[in-house]
Amino acid sequence: MNIHRKLASLIIRGRIIILAAMMLAVLLAVSAVSRTVINYDMAKYLAEDTMTKKALHMMESEFDDSNRLEDSAAESEERINDLQKRIGEEIPVALMIAVAVVLVMLTVTSHAWLEPLVILFVLAVSILLNMGTNFIFTDVSFVTFAVCPILQLALSIDYAIMLLHAYNACRDGGMDVIQAMTEALAECFMRISSSAMTTIAGLLSLLFMSFTIGFDIGLVLSKGILFSMLGVFLLMPAVTLMLDKAIRRTRHRPLTIGGKQLAGFISRHRKLLAGGLTMLVLAGLYLNSRNVYTFADAGAEPSPLVLLVPGGEEDADYDRQRDLVSRLRTLMLSDGSPATGEILSMVTTGADAIRYYTAEEIAETGIPLFLVQGHFYLNGFGNSVRADRLLDSVSALSGFIPQIAEMQAQVQQARSAFIGPRYSRLAVMLNFTPSDPDLIRYMEDIFGAVRGVYGDDYYPTGSPMSTYDISHAFRDDLLKVNLITLSAILLIVALSFRSLRMPAILVFVIEGAIWVTMGFSRLIGQPIFFISYLICLSIQMGATIDYGILLADQYRARRREGMASGEAMTAALEKSLPTILTSGVILVVAGFAVGKVCSIYYIYSIGLLVSRGALVSALLILTLLPALLLTGDRFVIKAKRNHK
Repeated sequence: MNIHRKLASLIIRGRIIILAAMMLAVLLAVSAVSRTVINYDMAKYLAEDTMTKKALHMMESEFDDSNRLEDSAAESEERINDLQKRIGEEIPVALMIAVAVVLVMLTVTSHAWLEPLVILFVLAVSILLNMGTNFIFTDVSFVTFAVCPILQLALSIDYAIMLLHAYNACRDGGMDVIQAMTEALAECFMRISSSAMTTIAGLLSLLFMSFTIGFDIGLVLSKGILFSMLGVFLLMPAVTLMLDKAIRRTRHRPLTIGGKQLAGFISRHRKLLAGGLTMLVLAGLYLNSRNVYTFADAGAEPSPLVLLVPGGEEDADYDRQRDLVSRLRTLMLSDGSPATGEILSMVTTGADAIRYYTAEEIAETGIPLFLVQGHFYLNGFGNSVRADRLLDSVSALSGFIPQIAEMQAQVQQARSAFIGPRYSRLAVMLNFTPSDPDLIRYMEDIFGAVRGVYGDDYYPTGSPMSTYDISHAFRDDLLKVNLITLSAILLIVALSFRSLRMPAILVFVIEGAIWVTMGFSRLIGQPIFFISYLICLSIQMGATIDYGILLADQYRARRREGMASGEAMTAALEKSLPTILTSGVILVVAGFAVGKVCSIYYIYSIGLLVSRGALVSALLILTLLPALLLTGDRFVIKAKRNHK
């Protein structure tokens, strides 16, 4: 008895204890869901060495938080309440659509009417366990909280399908329930574990992003996949055996999704398909290299850029600020309109406080001229004096003259808003949105203007700066996620196949699916939201490669049994097509449901791109992969010599 059969036997013997323990765990998890802290501030995920974070730390040390020139607390609370309301209304609808599609697909491809409910029960427990254990993190992003349950369902449903198909095959072969489940578990341990590990490997690559929302999503969804795998291994045997009689009574003939016609077509046109689809992949690679990315909500309104510059209250300090304001107002957008709008600063909004007044001008307020001139002489003001200095000199009178107290309060308010111990603050209203494709160029024009006055001694922050920092981090993150995902999955698949030839073909097909998916965005002129790109990349590479592994493994097994290449492909497609279509359609529709139901840009853009990616991956695995396997059969398969 090998280790897998021993482990399977142990799980079967302890199934009642396992079932009770998991039901207790899920009750505890449900009660713990409310303990998870949801974060709605995307800037929190920026690395500490970004200019945005440095500027925020500097501003906190220089200014009282109550005087920050960013969104007010009321506006932030309103935005969070709006996000919470939309997530609460829209995500359950998307989840219900996904569940409905799961039920339909499983009903027509399963062997019994009760099987879909068993699968959904096991995965629902796994999802609740994942959500209930998120409290172990400091917080999770609202994006993670919203999309992970749906993606966990779509990505891990094939684990349950694999086990049930294996169990049904054993039962139909004459085994009793205990023996059948033991054999099915032993058979599926490696297959399901490999599938889960490739998915987790793809998701864990997100942990290496410098924009740490990738860490957030990757860790939570990887944990979810792990819970789903454990749920299938531990909970599904107990539930299936408990309901075996009811399942057998509700058996029906599954919808036949034969691969014979598809295999025949591919076999006849293998070279044409291999060449034509490879050209499509290369076209996708070219278009993908020319993609345009966005780094903020496409519907976001222009928001202020906050600048911290070396400060002081001398005339020379204000002259430098005026120089900067003048330079900023000369900057233009691509259409020739001004790049900046209103600028809030001591030299603009607080200009009256630092304006110079003569004795004659002050006397026009009704104060005798000789008193004003005497005050000027005693304080050494000369012919004119700056308003803030004049008010400071008469502070003793503020208790007797209300107008003086009121003006002093206004000046102090301006000082606390714009002047810190070392740095002064300006809020620059921008006439372009954070999602503008030319944001990087416009921001660098602004930085050039600031450097022209202050050199490198300045700190920019605010939503536009966060977007700018994210855009710069994305280039490095993209390379890291690609290389780590590719290397990890190539290693896992190579260990499974004990060869590099088959994994190389599989990775080429999946990488090609990614290029076609992303290249299509360029073809239709649609920018890609960067988070959507990275998540879709990791899911396509880590999850949909399972479809390719299933098909390639079946083909290799049939060839090693001695079947001819065409017969082996027919058998492989007939065996794997139902699983690929069921899992693929569920992932496509689940993503599409999220994309169409949800109105939050960060979430619906992920759903639509994942949906498209799953569709392209499934199509290429069912066409390009078989064509390449048949065309390069002698290269990848060591078959019996008497068959071609």
